[in-house]
Amino acid sequence: NGIDVLLKEVNQKFLEGGMQRVAANLMSSVKKGRMTKEKYEQCMSRLKGTITYEGFDRADMVIEAALEDIGLKQKIFAELEQVCRKDCILSTNTSTIDINVVGAKTNAINRIIGNHFFSPAHVMKLLEIIKTDSTDKQVILDTIAFGKAIKKVPVVVGNCTGFAVNRVFFPYTMAACLLVDLGAD
Repeated sequence: NGIDVLLKEVNQKFLEGGMQRVAANLMSSVKKGRMTKEKYEQCMSRLKGTITYEGFDRADMVIEAALEDIGLKQKIFAELEQVCRKDCILSTNTSTIDINVVGAKTNAINRIIGNHFFSPAHVMKLLEIIKTDSTDKQVILDTIAFGKAIKKVPVVVGNCTGFAVNRVFFPYTMAACLLVDLGAD
């Protein structure tokens, strides 16, 4: 789809593992006849790996996908604010953490948004785009366009507990657990 990707990891071992996972996922598409070898090679040529923030000054959008740890995400976003352009969209792949909390240690809350990819991300089509009251409208529009460009189905949702899908999923799970506790089989 013509999008350059810079994959950052915390160390070389994790970076190599991530690069290998991307290559394996794409090669699976080649083996299944959904992608040509030429397209595979084009995609891989657009993927670069790093363990530093070098090159982030050229990014249009950053999608953070760290563990669901508020302190870690806030640290990453503070670092991103320092190394990225002032118009770079700063996005988190959190599935539950309040987007305002993720961006609380920055002065960039107007360009922070959630991009919740469902697992496995290379297969699942749904993309929850989580906006806050402070997210610029252009950031939302650009994020929707990005979602469509990567062949996802973008759904814009508000910044609330569980967003949309998990907000519906949690009560269903609790009801199922209650039924089991009551002896249903």
